[in-house]
Amino acid sequence: MWTKMMSGPRKKAPKTIAVIDPDRCFGAFACSICQAACPVASCIVEEPDRDGRMVCAVRADLCIGCGLCVTLGNPTAPQQREFGCPPDYDAINMVPFEDVVKVLQSSDTAATPAEKTATA
Repeated sequence: MWTKMMSGPRKKAPKTIAVIDPDRCFGAFACSICQAACPVASCIVEEPDRDGRMVCAVRADLCIGCGLCVTLGNPTAPQQREFGCPPDYDAINMVPFEDVVKVLQSSDTAATPAEKTATA
């Protein structure tokens, strides 16, 4: 298992952050590759989606925007690598941080931050 590199508050807001589509995520029990790839402790967590299924979600307050969890081959990834969300899941994208903040502040009806962002 990888060592988590960061556990304190980030120094500044990132330009983009990872957002997981709960409808495409197979959940931590079936996959958890994104959790293993993330260098920030407790940034990617498990929480129930609107159907009660446990899926992964990115904590917008902790994500540093490194893109290590993003789907392999995804054009939103900041760099190419050999580890990340499997392409057939295609559940993770990098989204502008300001867009995510706006959605989270304006919507209190979705069950998770990922669902709020996915509906924007």
